[in-house]
Amino acid sequence: MPDLLRELAAHNPLFLAGATLLCAATMLISVRMICRAAMARRHSQRLTRLFLAAAVAANGVWATHFMAMLGRQSAVQTAYDLPLTLFSVIVACGFFLAAWWVEIRTKGGSRSPLTALLMTAAVGGMHYIGIAAITSDASNHVQPLRIGLSLGSGFLLFLLGTWLLREERGHRRAFAAVAWILGVVLLHFIGMPADHMTAAMSHAAHRADSVSLAAMVMGGSGSFLGLALVFLLLEYRGVRHRNEENLRARHFADVAIEGLIITSGGAIVDANAAFWELVGAARPDVGLVRSRLPDLQTEEDVQALVRQEKPREMVMVRADGETIPVEVYGRHVSWQGKNRDVLAILDLRARKEAEMALQELAVRDMLTGIGNRAFFVSTLTDILEHGKRHGRCLAVFLVDVDRFKSINETCGHATGDAVLGAIARRLQLLVPQGAISARIAGDEFAVAFDVTERDAGEFAVYLAHQLRMPLPDHPDELPVSVSVGFVVSSDETPDGDTLLHRSGIALLAAKQAGRGNAREYDQSFDTSIRERIRMEREIRQALDREEFFLEYQPIMSTGDHCLTGYEALVRWQHPERGRVPPDQFIGVAEECGLIADLGEWVVRRACADAVSWKNGLGVSVNVSPVQFAMSDLPAVISAALGDSGLSPDRLSVEITENTLLQGRENVRILRQLREIGVGIVMDDFGTGYSSLSYLREFQFDRIKIDRSFIGDMLRERQSAGIVDLILSLGRVLGVDIVAEGIETADQLSYLEARACTLVQGYFIGRPSREIAPAPSAAALAVSP
Repeated sequence: MPDLLRELAAHNPLFLAGATLLCAATMLISVRMICRAAMARRHSQRLTRLFLAAAVAANGVWATHFMAMLGRQSAVQTAYDLPLTLFSVIVACGFFLAAWWVEIRTKGGSRSPLTALLMTAAVGGMHYIGIAAITSDASNHVQPLRIGLSLGSGFLLFLLGTWLLREERGHRRAFAAVAWILGVVLLHFIGMPADHMTAAMSHAAHRADSVSLAAMVMGGSGSFLGLALVFLLLEYRGVRHRNEENLRARHFADVAIEGLIITSGGAIVDANAAFWELVGAARPDVGLVRSRLPDLQTEEDVQALVRQEKPREMVMVRADGETIPVEVYGRHVSWQGKNRDVLAILDLRARKEAEMALQELAVRDMLTGIGNRAFFVSTLTDILEHGKRHGRCLAVFLVDVDRFKSINETCGHATGDAVLGAIARRLQLLVPQGAISARIAGDEFAVAFDVTERDAGEFAVYLAHQLRMPLPDHPDELPVSVSVGFVVSSDETPDGDTLLHRSGIALLAAKQAGRGNAREYDQSFDTSIRERIRMEREIRQALDREEFFLEYQPIMSTGDHCLTGYEALVRWQHPERGRVPPDQFIGVAEECGLIADLGEWVVRRACADAVSWKNGLGVSVNVSPVQFAMSDLPAVISAALGDSGLSPDRLSVEITENTLLQGRENVRILRQLREIGVGIVMDDFGTGYSSLSYLREFQFDRIKIDRSFIGDMLRERQSAGIVDLILSLGRVLGVDIVAEGIETADQLSYLEARACTLVQGYFIGRPSREIAPAPSAAALAVSP
């Protein structure tokens, strides 16, 4: 120790101070650059920063070494071997790079002993190679004990500095640089050769490839300053880039609709403008997270929200103490190089108000201001359950405005709306306190309250009478009247929907009895309805089970008594009820929409059967007006023809006059069928709204006289006259006339005498699954 103090006293204080400051600057810059490298995201960027840090540290320590040597009075004239001296810098740079690369690659832990060992190799290698570069044999004059002490002390201090770099945060990481500075200083002074040996070195002869100590100091200091300048430029660029990023992030955050806050340890670190506006406080007045969001009392609550990865509704306390509903999202973010939590806060006040408005719309009729069907049914069920528990009956009255469609059509929808509003207002005045009322359909109102069965009947009549009123703004028109259907609950009534259904059945009975009537529900009312529902279900099953089949009735030419084709008639063989007449299921199929599926099946079956007929005759199928609206009829027929291979000219489509009454769209569809090549037949002509304009607008291939006229033409002059008129019309228009329903020889003779082109009926041939090869013998016996 006395020798060390004596050697230290032999140094110039100014050079010692300069060397210490140079070493301090080196290590502080190195610590800063190592931290920057650790934060780099790209591998190449991280390696570049580490290399620059290693170069700065190597040059700084190298310059520190030679500046300290320059301060030693006995070594001023010492000369150094240039290649070996430069090699010492390269060794230091390499070991520093390896040391810090090892350290930053370890996430969440540290390899401090290995890092410290590599740093000791960097500083010690540079130091002793530098001593070995002295042009005299100086390296042999450093005692082994001093070499061991210098390297050991350096290792311990480098180990301490590495640990501090890993554990400390922010400016406290400067303590790591202090430990490294002490490590460099101790390694240098303990590892210096004895003073008398250095004096001998100073008298050694200079070689041609040696350089002076002053030159070494100047070169090392210059290179260090150059690298330090590069570091300062990079640091300046990094700071400016971070400031720009922070400013841009601030601008983005401030234009966000949601309130955004950055939190750490339960405290609010920063927030955007939307948050300040939402809180209603100045920016410094933010405080802790729990002061604004009571549901997030602790940091654990915040972390739980972040892990949840979905929004949570909670209340927020404003600066004035008001609580407002908000929705909060949580995410982990990197903010200013640090791990933080960001909370996005969305104001739910507008949404909650909209939800309340929607809830009001969901139960309120906007036109009349009273409840709607959803409100009535849900409330009705609750009242019904309450009445059952207390032994009370509940009556439901369904009120329907008579002729309401006519009111809209003749007086306008504004008048119709005025009628509905007047009915609703008067209804509110007529019903007893505690009753519920609602508009449940276009012109239907419902009322419900506790009442006895006798009182219910009297109140229904009272309603029908009191709701009779003059038409608003149209005093000359018929007065408005209502029909009332009602039902009284029993212990077996399951729910409010059932009561409403039964009152609807009673209302239907009231309307069938005439306008302005009231009827109570009777169980016999819905027998027909249940039968209809059953029929609909069985039609669906029959389609799936293939219970339908086709029969073909022949059509005969009166000119030569030869068959010209067949009409396909759908039949239903029920497994329990046997054959079901078409008039019992066709109407139900049309009402429930199954006619589209049934009609498509008929077309496909008829086409498939006709292809197999050896006589090559055509087939006609009946198409309901509903099929025009419910299915793409041209596509259905085209597919049936294509799949079966039947020629289009062998298929005819029979329609009724009601098809044309449904609008010009159906006429367009008929023209599409005509383009396909399918024949078009007017069926049951004379039974509907017969109009010559139909015949002028569309050219039919055939017109069928309804069987009702054929059956009466030999007994009634009027029917005979209509038949003669249709036959004359056909001759004028050049259209074949088909008389259906021929059942006697006299009917056939009458029609043949009047040049009816085609005939059809039981007398010609009965419908059967197998086509008839020729007309019946009785028909053939009649002379053409």
